[in-house]
Amino acid sequence: MAKLLESSHVWLGASTSSIADYPTLLKLKTPTWTQDQLKEAIEAVVMQKMRFTQASSCYGIPKGTLYDNILGKSKRMAVLEEAGLTADEENAVLEFCCDVSVSPYNRRTKKSLNAVLGYVEKLRRMRDPEFMFTGLSGFRWWWAFCKKHSIVSLHYENNSSRNSM
Repeated sequence: MAKLLESSHVWLGASTSSIADYPTLLKLKTPTWTQDQLKEAIEAVVMQKMRFTQASSCYGIPKGTLYDNILGKSKRMAVLEEAGLTADEENAVLEFCCDVSVSPYNRRTKKSLNAVLGYVEKLRRMRDPEFMFTGLSGFRWWWAFCKKHSIVSLHYENNSSRNSM
């Protein structure tokens, strides 16, 4: 391992003996959770059984790791463009979710994720009959939509706990 480090990082100027003097430099932090736990935590968040913070605590997985695995590591808002909603369609979704015409500043929704995604798919299929959210794309879109429109809470139908995300 030290030889590999020495040859691949010449700019460090470290010899194998100086690296050996600092074993903590070579220690790699191994996760305390398994891939199965990560899959279960992802499913719990995406299926809205738990919020990010709850899944992080329950499965012992850092919240950032969950965010990265569910939402991607960068360009998290790009999914909004991929859904291809017009401004009028976005406003219709916002109205559907939050009744902004009645309460313009209350950006909370009483709609389930499935109801919202179904509504968006219905809107989009008027222009593109094949449109459909697949895999994590619906959850990712909803997360980005909430960030863009300052929706501060997600509706969890079967969850009595109201911890924030």
